[in-house]
Amino acid sequence: MTPNQSKWVFAGITTVVLAATIPLKAFATEQPTDDENAVEFTGSWLVVGQKAKGVPLAPGEKTREYNTRLDLEFEKPIKAINGRAYAHIRAGAGSGLQLGLPTFTGSVNTTAFAKEDEHLHDAKAIIAQAWVEIGLSKSHALSVIVGKIDPTVFFDHNEIAHDESEKFINNILVHNPLLDTGGDYGIDENGFSPGVLFNYQTSREDQPNWMFNLGFFGAGNGPKLDTSPSNPFTMAQVRYFGDLCKDLPGSIATYYWSNPKAENALTGQEESHTGWGISLDQNISKDLSLFARTSQGLDGTRLFDRALTYGTELKGSTWNRPQDHIALGVAHLRPDPVLVLNGEGNKRETTAELMYAYAVNERLVVSADFQWIKNSAGDSQAPTAKIMGLRSKLSF
Repeated sequence: MTPNQSKWVFAGITTVVLAATIPLKAFATEQPTDDENAVEFTGSWLVVGQKAKGVPLAPGEKTREYNTRLDLEFEKPIKAINGRAYAHIRAGAGSGLQLGLPTFTGSVNTTAFAKEDEHLHDAKAIIAQAWVEIGLSKSHALSVIVGKIDPTVFFDHNEIAHDESEKFINNILVHNPLLDTGGDYGIDENGFSPGVLFNYQTSREDQPNWMFNLGFFGAGNGPKLDTSPSNPFTMAQVRYFGDLCKDLPGSIATYYWSNPKAENALTGQEESHTGWGISLDQNISKDLSLFARTSQGLDGTRLFDRALTYGTELKGSTWNRPQDHIALGVAHLRPDPVLVLNGEGNKRETTAELMYAYAVNERLVVSADFQWIKNSAGDSQAPTAKIMGLRSKLSF
């Protein structure tokens, strides 16, 4: 990183901190008196810095790397279709820290919004999502969503490990490892895809509820809209959520997917991949929660064919910081037996991540993060990676 880039990053961090001290009413705008027609606007700005030890880095990488990301979201109810319209604009710069050895871990920094060869001066912006939800029942229980979608918003949800902006930042702890890091999702390089999603959700009071999802998304080059939508990536999910255990919130979801245009990890040829997964989270007390994910690839050859992630989160009420939280996550990824037979590493890659989120106020959260990666890509001789990071998030 050049001196000018470093100044840009530190100026950004300073701006985030100063902005967080401005009264919230300074950002307020007059809202329409008719709430049904109001446009809801939310946003966040992230600045992340990471440093690696004990591991080689990609060519041109520094031991310290920085990135920034801006997310703007707009949502408007539409009475005529008994639904809503949603748009999400994302902008950012910096590719984040890139390790210089093979690893199953797709990214040690899921917030990074740039290609591997792009840095802080390579800013870009996209329309990340733009979709319409049409209600198919008066109760809003059944709906269909059409447009450009982030599938991870609707599938594999987990209260503890699902938000890289405030919780875990390593990609295999943010989403299902086989789907995202493993490449089975039908999404573009930024994590989004055109598609159609059918959603049914019960809304019973004072008891757990059910959610059923069925989605069809672009596969292969489909997410880039340069091919026909034939043979889509398909995913189905059943989720049960609410106060599952003695008035303590939790959820469990099971899902199956099929991607007819995935890539064979050995030959590079196009082939069909299928798999299943389970995601669960459960509060075991008011402040302590547990989570776990497990998944297995069925058809197809991947870098790894089985994944298990688990961990815990503790809110800061114990030390009089109720808006803070500390979390520990662990992941084990098993190399695909086909690759092992062809001479690749046969050890499980293990990743651990420890993070603490400190709420400066209701809008600014600063997090410290430590990651540890052993047996990278199944190689027992690979150096153990240690990554330290800081992240700030300003919400508005």
